[in-house]
Amino acid sequence: MEWGTVVAVLIGGLIGLGGDAMGRIGARRQARTSRREHLEDAETARRQAVEDEGRRAKGGREMRAVERILSAYLENPIGLVNQPLEETVLSLTEIYKVLGFEQSFILDGELRQRIAETCHFLDLASVGDVGGYSAAEVGFLARSETRMLLGAWARGEALPDSIEGWGEIRLGRAETEARWQQKLRDAGLRVRIPPLSVY
Repeated sequence: MEWGTVVAVLIGGLIGLGGDAMGRIGARRQARTSRREHLEDAETARRQAVEDEGRRAKGGREMRAVERILSAYLENPIGLVNQPLEETVLSLTEIYKVLGFEQSFILDGELRQRIAETCHFLDLASVGDVGGYSAAEVGFLARSETRMLLGAWARGEALPDSIEGWGEIRLGRAETEARWQQKLRDAGLRVRIPPLSVY
């Protein structure tokens, strides 16, 4: 055997071993990259599942809030005639408490604002008149307005304009709040009625 052949065989063997080693290193690198990509995909899928579950949970809580708001009106009747003022105020107070709490869970910003506004007027009506309307009238109009709003929301429609009477109450909000703020000052109190934009 010649030395040239031996050297060629050794060099060929080394090249083969080197190629094999490079192939294994490349395969390992590719396997690591693939594993990392699969882990990243799995993490992305897990985050998406958590977000989806969060949205479902919030949507479910929103639906329960709407149901409780509607139930508050059914469980606390407001009669326009022949209902003593004390009973009317008690009903308004109970409805106010439910609306004040449950509106926080309504995801639709415009609907939440309108329910917060209704809650605000029910609170004011329980201790006096709102824009010349009696407590019973405010409660009756609030129930009709709320049912209309929640019905439109449930159907996926745009929120409609206010019903007759309630629209007038809404237009007079600044004046009503100013009257109540003056009553608070006259009573020696320093608290201010917070703007509805904070809700």
